[in-house]
Amino acid sequence: MEHGENEGMGNAANLSLPVMYIFFSLLVVLHLVMLYKSYLSWHLIMSVVLGLIISSTLMLSLLFFVRQYANLLQFTYPFPSLVYGSLGLSFVLGMYGVTDLVRKRHQIEGYEKSMTPSSFPLPANRYRNVRILTEGGVGIIWYAERISDNLAVVVKVPRRVDEKTGMSFMQEISVWKDLDHPHIAAVLSANILPVPYIEIEYLPGTLADIEMPVATSRALQIIRSLVSALVYAHERGVAHCDIKPSNILLTSDGYVKLTDWGLARSGSSRWSVSGFSPRYAAPEQHQQASDCGYGTDIWEIGMVFSELLTGNATIPTGSEPVFLQREGAEILPIIQKCLASSPGDRYLSVKALLEDLDMHIRR
Repeated sequence: MEHGENEGMGNAANLSLPVMYIFFSLLVVLHLVMLYKSYLSWHLIMSVVLGLIISSTLMLSLLFFVRQYANLLQFTYPFPSLVYGSLGLSFVLGMYGVTDLVRKRHQIEGYEKSMTPSSFPLPANRYRNVRILTEGGVGIIWYAERISDNLAVVVKVPRRVDEKTGMSFMQEISVWKDLDHPHIAAVLSANILPVPYIEIEYLPGTLADIEMPVATSRALQIIRSLVSALVYAHERGVAHCDIKPSNILLTSDGYVKLTDWGLARSGSSRWSVSGFSPRYAAPEQHQQASDCGYGTDIWEIGMVFSELLTGNATIPTGSEPVFLQREGAEILPIIQKCLASSPGDRYLSVKALLEDLDMHIRR
């Protein structure tokens, strides 16, 4: 009889052990995936936590209601209570994950609905005289005055809250807050929770507001200022990747400052946020595998330089009126080198570009 029971147990083990191994392996994998949930989308996290609930529920059901599985567990494992406890914990973690995701989803949806031009999302006791300056695809730019010191500021908040926008804001804050240069707009404060925002100094205009073309001397002054800011940024491992007139702020006396570092690339960052402004983007940004580096900033500077002198953001042919004059003809090779289609044929660094600009200005 004993031999028959042992044989029966052996047959049960042969049938049931693979099923138990599969379920336990799945639970281990799901728990490992949850360690990296900060990198996962909302939908993938929801799939994982539902997997935890379903797998742990099925295993507990088999152990409680199918005798051969309970016997097998006692026969093969010396501490079955630990298995029951771990399965119960997996179920609880799964349920908590679902409720937490649903709660956060409702918060996000509520926040997105609140993002209308008539509703400023930050506390009313912090700012006054708020108004929308501009709206983009990712963020809304507000003018506001701080109640604490009457300082006029610009507040950038996201239009929506999703993985891509959150990455963009975290990237922008992490890169921009450490940049301190006369020609880079200063970040005054920033935070991610409860509402992501970046507060920067207020400047009344942008380069996109001025009438182009401008005088050669004025164009040189603007470009040299921007290149000096890029030398500073590149030395700290940061490429801007979105240089265009609307991202170049102007003080009332015409002083320029580079703003909007949402697409910046940094070697110290965990993220690479993709995107570009087609009119000013370098050839490598238009490729299917869009790329950006220091050479991209040089291309975009060249495009802005060309627009300042000709009124058009295009690669100059040399036949434009400004380049038929002596000073314009001397500047043309600098712009053309910036706008070489291959990054390797452009200036190898913004410092080299700055040296050529300074050499021309000293003439």
